[in-house]
Amino acid sequence: MEDFDQRKAMRFLSQAGECPVAETLRTLGGKHKPNILHALSGGEQHFLELTRSLPGISRKVLTEQLRDLEKIGLVARVEKNDARRHVGYGLTEKAQALGAIVAQLSEWNDTFKRTPRSGQSILSS
Repeated sequence: MEDFDQRKAMRFLSQAGECPVAETLRTLGGKHKPNILHALSGGEQHFLELTRSLPGISRKVLTEQLRDLEKIGLVARVEKNDARRHVGYGLTEKAQALGAIVAQLSEWNDTFKRTPRSGQSILSS
């Protein structure tokens, strides 16, 4: 983030109309989509592996979220030609291209989520 130009960012944020990042955040947002993408960042997983790695998400909701992510081109569904007809899910090239951006957001979160003096989260303020 050393190449970050503060003046350029301020011009971007002050432009009339909606911030172009807002649409991206809405697309990637949702209750479980970020967690699903994170789980798949380690490689392709079968549906049951995903259910185990994402506790608290029902199979129905996971299926809906995976379909949404597939529709927008971030997740690929891969049918296995085995006796059990397993289905795997993996990140597409489009989703993998988000890796550097997500890494920067994670770094920002790690840096600024806690204030040194109070220990309070500044993200929820």
